[in-house]
Amino acid sequence: MTGSRESPLAPRGFTLIEVVVTIVIGAIAGSLVVSQLGTSLFRSADSVFAVRNEGLAEAWLERITADYVKELNSVNYASVLATIQARDYSAAPYNMPASVALTRTYVTYDAAGLEAAVGGGTSTNLKVIVRAGEARLTSVLTAERTSGGDPYATY
Repeated sequence: MTGSRESPLAPRGFTLIEVVVTIVIGAIAGSLVVSQLGTSLFRSADSVFAVRNEGLAEAWLERITADYVKELNSVNYASVLATIQARDYSAAPYNMPASVALTRTYVTYDAAGLEAAVGGGTSTNLKVIVRAGEARLTSVLTAERTSGGDPYATY
C-alpha cells in the first residue's frame, strides 16, 4: 500500500513577505480612502447646522408674525407697526437667543416697485429680517386694513 502523505515540511499558509506586502497595500488604500472622504466626514454636520438655523429663523419670524396678527386684530390696529418695531424680543417673555439677529426697518415702495428706506419716520410698511447663522428670512408687514376688528370673530 502506497499512500500519499505530505511532508511535514511542506509550505502552508502565507510567508512573512506576503503578509507584509498585504499590510502595506492595505495601509496605502486606507490612507487614500480617508484622504478622499475625510473632508466630507468633517463637513457632514454643516447641513445639520444649516437646517437648524433655518428652523430657528423661521420659528422667530412666525412668532413675530403671530404678534403682528394679534396686534392687527386689536381695536387700535393703526399703531401695529410701531408696537412691533418697539417690542424687545430679547427680553422676557420672548428671550430670543443671541444667535438670532432681528432687523426692523420702515420701508416704502416707489412706482416701479423698488424699495426705499424711510429715514427716522414711520411708514405703512415694516420690513422684518430674521437671521440665524446663514439663514435669512424677510417679511414685510403692513398697517393697512380694509375693516377694523378681528375678521375671525364670527366663528
